[in-house]
Amino acid sequence: METYRLLLLQRLSNGIEILSAVVLLTGFAKGMWGFLLHEMKELRRKTEASPGGVSELRPMVGNYILLGLDFYIVSDILATMLHPEWNELLSLAVIGLLRTVIGYFLGKEIAETKG
Repeated sequence: METYRLLLLQRLSNGIEILSAVVLLTGFAKGMWGFLLHEMKELRRKTEASPGGVSELRPMVGNYILLGLDFYIVSDILATMLHPEWNELLSLAVIGLLRTVIGYFLGKEIAETKG
């Protein structure tokens, strides 16, 4: 029974990690697509690129990054449950701290861009 529980937690952790990578890649793809469309419009007009079009993409991409990082934290928590050693706990604490700092400043930038 214990082996089944460990296997289930490992598969859940791996699945959530893959999901977080998909979220990050989706945000990247949408941001890149928006950037390419913006540049194509500017090329057709033969004018200098306006910074407004590209800066509108930043909050959208930032939200995907924040969501992907949240999913990575969940995956790390599950992985730590499998191997509750000091190295794993310290790694989780550092990752959580970095994610919090990145999330704070990215959220602040998103709010400034929208407001």
